[in-house]
Amino acid sequence: MKIVDLARALAPDCDIETIGIRVGEKLHEVMVPQDDGRTTLDLGEYFVIEPAFHHWSRENYLEIHGGEPVVEDFEYSSATNDKWLTADSLREMLNANE
Repeated sequence: MKIVDLARALAPDCDIETIGIRVGEKLHEVMVPQDDGRTTLDLGEYFVIEPAFHHWSRENYLEIHGGEPVVEDFEYSSATNDKWLTADSLREMLNANE
């Protein structure tokens, strides 16, 4: 969700002033870096980064939970995200939980 859409969802009548990017501000968040991609499973609605324990069994986990390994060089980042929550869809979600 873009922060401006969050502001519009929570306070639709507020004035929004665009000030630009500040020093040190991040534009995107990396949730699954490429380094963790080799131990990441896609379970449809979410990803699981497997622990790096020698006793961990990927086969047992997949048998119980399903899913499949992600493609090589996988990275999950807001820069490549194609599913964006809008102000309207956030309001719908909040109203559905009342």
